[in-house]
Amino acid sequence: MLFANYRLGLALGLIALGFGAGLLQAANNAAAPGASEAAPPIEGMLKIDIHAHVFEDLPPYTEMLRRVNGRAVNVCVDGFDPHFELMHEIALDLYHRHPDLYPFTSTFPLKAINEPGYAKDVIGWLDRTFRNGAVAVKIWKDVGLGAKHPDGTFYLPDDPVFDPIYDHLAKVGKPLHAHLAEPLAAWLPLDPDSPHYTYYSNNPAWHLYQKPQFPSHATIIAARDRIMEKHPDLVVIGAHLGSLEHDLAGIAQRLDRYPNFFIEVAARTRNLIRMPSDKVRELFLKYPDRIMYGTDLGWKPFSGGQPTETLRRAYVARVEERYRADYAYYAGHGTMQYDGRTVQALGLPLSVLNKFYHENALRLLKLETAWAGVKP
Repeated sequence: MLFANYRLGLALGLIALGFGAGLLQAANNAAAPGASEAAPPIEGMLKIDIHAHVFEDLPPYTEMLRRVNGRAVNVCVDGFDPHFELMHEIALDLYHRHPDLYPFTSTFPLKAINEPGYAKDVIGWLDRTFRNGAVAVKIWKDVGLGAKHPDGTFYLPDDPVFDPIYDHLAKVGKPLHAHLAEPLAAWLPLDPDSPHYTYYSNNPAWHLYQKPQFPSHATIIAARDRIMEKHPDLVVIGAHLGSLEHDLAGIAQRLDRYPNFFIEVAARTRNLIRMPSDKVRELFLKYPDRIMYGTDLGWKPFSGGQPTETLRRAYVARVEERYRADYAYYAGHGTMQYDGRTVQALGLPLSVLNKFYHENALRLLKLETAWAGVKP
């Protein structure tokens, strides 16, 4: 996104986060009497944000991660992005500087998707990123909603052109971090009460309501599911609750059906807080080994403009406040304020919190090896 849009998004994000009394109440809930048996203070929980986009060496960000006991998996994204190679260069540089903080996930280009030998070239590119330390591979929503065949039809995620790539990922043991489709709200009329209203108001190109030329949400999700049917050994991490943020039962069905399917909550905690807390808690208790933490908060100064030190520090403060608010929701007890709403915290048991915040990511992404700076 353009830097100007980032500044607008940052301002809106700071408002939505509810800086001040609301978040202080939320943070206190996590350490309230009776809650300590379930969860330590936030600094006592190792937190792995498996869905971050930090493309600048920010000393305040690094200091914040160490202070709150956090780690970030830096995710390269968008196979059409003009800064595709630059993102990987920055991610690799950050990993070299701070291997214990910034392991990274690579992605693959899409511009040459209709050229002969495409899959072979992608595999070669990905193998180079693996040798540099990449722990997973991101596939983004532009597969399904962007890349097109020569006849103008959209490539779906299960298109045969991707099969050799998926086979290779399964063979070398690298997960596919899959943001496929948009929230269902993208296909619905704009709703001021939706948690996605601001995004689609500011990014109308991704608002697909009454745009029949695009595949439906159900079509893309079905194609994503067919990947797992065709490649049962491939580990698939469904970003953003697997793009099923509206359907806890649908998430559970897929976790039951596909043993190598996992989900993360990046940018979708705001959806969970709107659901019955007992139903959300039930999902975490039933599938503690399958759900991971993430935020999707990003800093991409190369997209335009010159970031100031004030904006840098505001971004870091935003991330820390999000970490604290999220921790209060997942680990705390009682009512709290989140995104301007009074919600019920989940009070997850410590064993579930440990898996959600770090154990599952450590296992799936082999992060202890990555943190040591050891290449496979």
